Amino acid sequence: MSASFWDPKSEPPGDPQQGTPQPAQPPHTPPGSPAAAATGPAAPGAAPSDRPPEPQQPPSWQQGVVLPLQVPGRTEPGSAPAYPAQPAAPPVQDGNLAPLRIPTARQEDGSVADRMRVGLWGAPRSGKTTYLAALPIAAMQYQRHEEGNWLIGGMTAESSDFLNNSVTNLMIERRFPPATVALDSMSWSFNGQEPGTGLMRRRLREAGFVLEIQDAPGEAFQPTNPMHVRVLDQLARAQGLIYLFDPLGDAQTDTHSLTFFFSTLNELNNRIRNAGGHDRGRLPHHVSVCIAKFDHPEIFEPAVKAGWVTQDTVGAQLPRVPSHLADSYFQWLCDDYRGATARLVRDGLAAYFHPERVKYYATSAIGFRLNPQHVFDYRKYANVEIVNGEPRICTSPEPINVLEPLTDLERRMRASGTGRKGRPW
Repeated sequence: MSASFWDPKSEPPGDPQQGTPQPAQPPHTPPGSPAAAATGPAAPGAAPSDRPPEPQQPPSWQQGVVLPLQVPGRTEPGSAPAYPAQPAAPPVQDGNLAPLRIPTARQEDGSVADRMRVGLWGAPRSGKTTYLAALPIAAMQYQRHEEGNWLIGGMTAESSDFLNNSVTNLMIERRFPPATVALDSMSWSFNGQEPGTGLMRRRLREAGFVLEIQDAPGEAFQPTNPMHVRVLDQLARAQGLIYLFDPLGDAQTDTHSLTFFFSTLNELNNRIRNAGGHDRGRLPHHVSVCIAKFDHPEIFEPAVKAGWVTQDTVGAQLPRVPSHLADSYFQWLCDDYRGATARLVRDGLAAYFHPERVKYYATSAIGFRLNPQHVFDYRKYANVEIVNGEPRICTSPEPINVLEPLTDLERRMRASGTGRKGRPW
């Protein structure tokens, strides 16, 4: 026989005229009877009718009613849980990290046109990698001696690693970066404030651009090197050039500046000419010429005696060649200090590029040795010493004219419009 289900809207079983059947009353048990004795004596002073009723069975029509289904894990107050407690779920990996966005940088008009492609050029051991490594240090120290500030950040993981490793090598380990053996491409963002020009000279203007540059070994600037074609491609696509002239290396046969200068310059000219990119008969690039290793005694002492050097009166009191004398300083180095090959490098720069687009800087990537009070002392200024046969930096680097050749180059390119095009012509 199947169980019957009660519908509260329907009539209960039984006679509809009599209504809901009442529970059966227990039979009356006279006092003193054996049944009364079995139930125990009545309470003193209580009438037989005051005794609590015995538990009653539900009526037969309610038997078989289905009770509401218990929800697993949901219990009434004071009752035991339906199932044992489950262990907490393990946390989701990286669940609290914000989504990572692509790297971007503020630029003049927010377009790819503000990406500045610069070619880095120089003979072996001229200091190209050390120059790049000193850029983040020079940017952090910029506000000490100039108005404004600059921030440099990597646009790729490799570019950021180069900046991090550079600061560690130069500032903490006091070591020079290892020589470059491959063609390394880097992309950095430059953001900051710099003095305005003209009537706005006293006000700082916000500036920003993305630098794309390659660090190549000096040997790659020889036509016989396997990387020469790639290096030449990069120079041809560049809008500006940074050329490092090393007066010390120029005196050695295997690092003659002219050896790694003219062959590259000649092929670069052929490429630009064939592409119809000459500007008034010359190469269209803007050029910053860095006269490297200004801190070395073999370069610094002759420059001091010849009267090219001045000294700051505040801060670390660093020696410098004034910017308006840098061109003449380079002429003097080529004529009186170095000789015929250096003069031909000077003449090549003047012949192939527009003179108003070439600017010169007396540069030192590590600066001079400073005394414990962090001030230049002419009695002991050489900042390189040999430790266990390896050159080491004596005191924390104070780069001189490392950031300026780059930011000035961007400013000159922007003023002439070459920074707004895919190519400089």
